[in-house]
Amino acid sequence: MFTRSLLGAALLASTTLAAPAFANDWYVQGSLGYSFADDANHSGIIGGGTQNVRSDLDDDLAVGIAVGRGITSFGNGLSLRGEVELSYRSNDITAVDFSGNGAGAEANPDGDISATYLLGNLIVDVETSSKFTPYFGAGVGVGFFDQDISYGNGVTIRGDDEVFTAQLIAGTSYDINDQVALFGDVRYTRGFDVTGTRTSPGGTASVSDDLSNTSVNLGVRFKF
Repeated sequence: MFTRSLLGAALLASTTLAAPAFANDWYVQGSLGYSFADDANHSGIIGGGTQNVRSDLDDDLAVGIAVGRGITSFGNGLSLRGEVELSYRSNDITAVDFSGNGAGAEANPDGDISATYLLGNLIVDVETSSKFTPYFGAGVGVGFFDQDISYGNGVTIRGDDEVFTAQLIAGTSYDINDQVALFGDVRYTRGFDVTGTRTSPGGTASVSDDLSNTSVNLGVRFKF
């Protein structure tokens, strides 16, 4: 899975960054944002039956950098660019509910789930008659997840995993001049089948879930 994910990201990156150039086609950008993680709901065979462990996560910081370039213009004010993005998000555990103990919060929840993403994105810019340029796009690549969850009496879910990841993007940029733009966007990212190991006094079990995250970002883009 990791090899296919990394190969897909590399292929998309090489395709987007090798396209014909036009004025100010290259750019680099950096962003800071707020990360809203969806609840994790790990499931697996625990104690001889299918159980799940739902973890609530707090909101936290998101950071990202990207390098990209313009690819082509479709006409009618639409143009396409591609970028390679590296970003990081981490969210702390605030509550855990294990179905095997009946409904209700488990004691002493702690830990976090963090992810580093390497993604190739394709983005469509919608030109307007102003300095504002709305855009939307999508990307695929690989997410490197680090899970460190603990609760109850010495029960943990831990593990590193690299999985196929997809992303949706929507935002708007504002041109300060021909070389510098500010931007704000929302990026929804989902890593598929992230696996970890649940360890308890009763033994170990493999558990997994799709882990998703929405970040609201503000940043600056330098074009050259």
